[in-house]
This record gives sequence, structure tokens and C-alpha cells, in this order.
Amino acid sequence: MEITQQVVWRIADGKAGELAALGSDGEHRKTAENWIAAFGKGARGKVTAEFYDEGSTRQEVVLYFHDTSQIKELQVRTVGEDGWRVVMGEPDPEEAVAVYPWVPKKPGELGSKRAQ
Repeated sequence: MEITQQVVWRIADGKAGELAALGSDGEHRKTAENWIAAFGKGARGKVTAEFYDEGSTRQEVVLYFHDTSQIKELQVRTVGEDGWRVVMGEPDPEEAVAVYPWVPKKPGELGSKRAQ
């Protein structure tokens, strides 16, 4: 859950370098910039995070930005001694805002673990 909170804070703060540093591997600056541009306003308001999968080494996280009615799905996973990292392979702005068909439109629709 801590890595998810850090993602939201860095999007809200507009800190692309710090957000990119949370990535699982490689250079993620463009993805970080896309996420900040797309979700920055929403991240500064109320956000609900829902967690799917069992969560020992990887987890799907869905962020609901209440002020903007936006949804963002993330994958987080453990990476060796680095702990939890975010998969950040969305250098295309349209890909960064795409919502997968499995993602619930509202929090609580699929029975997840939730944090607000």
C-alpha cells in the first residue's frame, strides 16, 4: 500500500523524476510525465485505491480520482532487494489513460481490499 500512496503523492506534486524512480526497471520519465498530466488534478483531491490479487509479490491496484471521475489501473510488484515497484510502460499518453475492460467503474464493485 505504501508504494501506491507514493505514486498518488508524486502525481499530485508533479514530481516526474521522483515518480519515475518508483518504476520497476528502465527509464520511465515519459510515463511519469503522462500520468502527471492526465491525473495530477485528480490526485490532489480524494482518491480511493482498490487492491486485487493476493499481493505477496504482485498486485493490481485501481485508483479512483473522485474529483475528476478518472480511473487508473497500476501493477505493482516486488523487485529483489528494492521492495515494491510500479510497472510503468506507458510512454503513449493515450495508453496512460486507457481503462481496461475488467476494471470496475466504481469502487467496491468486484470485492477488493480498499484504502481511502
